Amino acid sequence: MAVIELLKEKNADFFLMHSGNVNFSYATKFKSSATMFYLIGIDGTDLLLLPEMELGRALRESRVKEIASFEKLGYEKKLKELGSPRKAIAEILVERLKEGRAKKVLIPNEFPAFLALELQKIFEVETIENPFYKLRAIKRAEELEKIKQNCSFLLKVFHKFYKRIKSNKKITCDLARRFLEKELFSYGLIAEDTICSTGKLSADPHELGKGKIEDHLLVDVFPRNLRTGYCADFTRTILIRENSEIEEMLKAVIEAQKKAISMLKDGVNGKDVHNAVKDCLKSHGYETRGGEGFIHSTGHGVGLEVHEEPRLSDVDVELKSGMVVTIEPGLYYRKIGGVRVEDLVVIKKDGCEILTPFESFLAVYNP
Repeated sequence: MAVIELLKEKNADFFLMHSGNVNFSYATKFKSSATMFYLIGIDGTDLLLLPEMELGRALRESRVKEIASFEKLGYEKKLKELGSPRKAIAEILVERLKEGRAKKVLIPNEFPAFLALELQKIFEVETIENPFYKLRAIKRAEELEKIKQNCSFLLKVFHKFYKRIKSNKKITCDLARRFLEKELFSYGLIAEDTICSTGKLSADPHELGKGKIEDHLLVDVFPRNLRTGYCADFTRTILIRENSEIEEMLKAVIEAQKKAISMLKDGVNGKDVHNAVKDCLKSHGYETRGGEGFIHSTGHGVGLEVHEEPRLSDVDVELKSGMVVTIEPGLYYRKIGGVRVEDLVVIKKDGCEILTPFESFLAVYNP
């Protein structure tokens, strides 16, 4: 197990993490809004601590070998003695670590400060980046199936949406967003802050969009499945009326995306992919300077979060089979507007699989 190897490397006895983030649910295969803790010991200890009311469900659903409730470990008595829920929990954690003869404990950067300070009174404590953050980058077969299902639902909705746009060019950005989010919800996907941006405002990559749709509509949808927790991510720029500047920008972005996708396979450096996108756009005369042009990374990982490892940017990163990443070049100019095309792909040994296959050049007129 990678965490045990990390403990050996750091000469530590335990890794301890707190609930409330996707790393915790990924590690334990158990999701709850309750306060919980997960301990991994260098000796193979695998312990989940949680409230009594969550015990039955955890025993059925979690992959953790040993599960115990705070109540059975003396929480109520400690609460009466110490007068503080946090101190009672801290004492339970200390007792469990002492049982394992802990001297040094690793905790992730997001660990609660109060509890970290309590642990520091007794043990050597080192904060680290949560190791499950990196482990999540390579998707297991069952994870890929969940992401693929999301993409299938998303494309069904977008196909319906595109037909609606072609038949009603007067729809507003707000109505477009509402339509997409409502339809996605019918498939069990929750979409928030869906980008339906138009005109010069679209020069801001994260502008949600408002008002009447002008010459083009930039649509960026990144829903999460309510049941599985996994996400998808997809962007298209739709040409509504003739605008030669926007059209040429879009063609350049599509070519840059095709170049990037053609490079993807196990072992490729994400930085090289990013540089190829920059070079392609530059060859079309699109410079990046002063906060305009191609102003973001080429892509990012998608899984339990819509932005996770790896990042395809100016930083070296080795792409590996099983990674799910976006490829999303874009161009943004304040006096013109912005365009972006984004697909979700899974890296394979000798190439990649596009999970969101949909026509890239979309126009509701005849260009």
